[in-house]
Order: sequence, then structure tokens, then C-alpha cells
Amino acid sequence: MVKSTVRFPESVVGEIESLVEDGRFESKSEFYRFSTDYVLNQVLDDYEPETIDYREIKAEVMPEREQTLGAERDNEGPPFLESVSFVRKLALRGKFNDAEDFIDHQYAAGDRHAILLEEILRLYRSDRRRRAAPVERERPELDDRP
Repeated sequence: MVKSTVRFPESVVGEIESLVEDGRFESKSEFYRFSTDYVLNQVLDDYEPETIDYREIKAEVMPEREQTLGAERDNEGPPFLESVSFVRKLALRGKFNDAEDFIDHQYAAGDRHAILLEEILRLYRSDRRRRAAPVERERPELDDRP
């Protein structure tokens, strides 16, 4: 292994030391190695972590929540299906600005639910425009008959 010196704010080191004291990591070095491997594994497609017992440490330190099919993934914001229903109701009434305000106030900009709601709203808006556009009908050309 190569030794590398890195400087961290005291508050960060204090948090790391408390994790070591709580027994979540054996040492600060283990924390630093695990953290580095974890980030590299998330960022690089073909990176394989080198920390000893990486998978065991990850399972202990970052347990994955069990997911029930169809259940909300998080409890932040209103229930998603209720939001879909509300946005749909506003869109059908032509209140697109109200629907946008609802989405903006209930969800963070990059939230996956906000993105889906905005896409639903876009579809309703384009459907409304399509229906409102004048329909060009083919007119039979008049003959020049007397």
C-alpha cells in the first residue's frame, strides 16, 4: 500500500472518530479505505473494491432497506399516486400553472416523482394544444365549369 497524507476539517475527523468508537469501523484507516473504495465503486463502472471485507463492512454500515413491490420508496412529500391524481385533475381543467406550482412546492427539482409529474403534465398540455389547433380539412377544389 501507498501512504498518502490528506487533510480533513476537525469536525469531519471528529465524526469519523465517533464511528470508530461506536464500533462501526475498526480504525480511521479502515473508514478512509472503505470510503474511497465505495466512492470509486459508485463512480467507475469497472472498479472492484480492494478493501478487505468490503462487502461485509458495506452490509453492516449501510444496510439496504427492504423494498416491498409497489410501496413508496421514501416518505418525503405527498403520496405519489395522490399527486398524480391532483396534477391530472388540474391539467384536465386547463390549470397548468397551478399544476406546475404544486409540483414545484411539493418536490425538489431533481426528484424522480417531480420529473414524472412534469412529464405527465407535458403530455396533457400537448394533448390540449393538439385539440385546440384548428384542423385543416381538405377542401375539394372547385372546377372551372360554367
